[in-house]
Amino acid sequence: MTLCGPSQCGKSYFIEKIIKNHETLIHPTIDKLIYLYTVDKYDGIKQFIRDNEQTLTLKTFEFIDCNKGIPSMETIKGKLGKNTLLVLDDLMVVATTNSTNLLNLNNIASRDSHHSNTSVIFVCQNLNFGSGKLCNCRVNSHYHVMCKSLTDYRDVEMIAANKKINQNKLHRVLEDIGKKQYGYIVFEGCPKGYANTRVRTGIFPQDETIVYDI
Repeated sequence: MTLCGPSQCGKSYFIEKIIKNHETLIHPTIDKLIYLYTVDKYDGIKQFIRDNEQTLTLKTFEFIDCNKGIPSMETIKGKLGKNTLLVLDDLMVVATTNSTNLLNLNNIASRDSHHSNTSVIFVCQNLNFGSGKLCNCRVNSHYHVMCKSLTDYRDVEMIAANKKINQNKLHRVLEDIGKKQYGYIVFEGCPKGYANTRVRTGIFPQDETIVYDI
């Protein structure tokens, strides 16, 4: 999954809701969370896992500070659980500082994770950051979650154009999600998904799911 949106748009809130509802949203269910980050702001997630480890399949977590570099998948493999959720949170700047970081992030988000029972969430503010150097992360995602932006529609328009979605219809959807504090659109590209539910919002159990006919 690619999760994209500007600062303060609700990306961290969205991830926290995925983790809290992981048994409903992620299959096979995960038993470990590995979180790569550059800014430590995850006390709520850590406490939730600690408080619910007796009742949920998610038992353990590990948070890895990437300010000094992004680890390779070979390093991460020794930390994986049976089924792992791996979050790559706003690592674009670090990834483009040198070729090793860039290679590691692209490999983790695309090729390597697909063969290790790992679900990946790639979090970014801009899909074209680094002049397309991180496009592998986007291209290899089955789901693109685009958070509300009041200033720039280019990222969501690019995803829609790649899926042959009419721009006029897209902007009506953007107007609808713009009414919500942390509005978002989910574009599904999973081969196993249903064709008539490819664009939707409200994916969490407590939400009203809206499927857009575009």
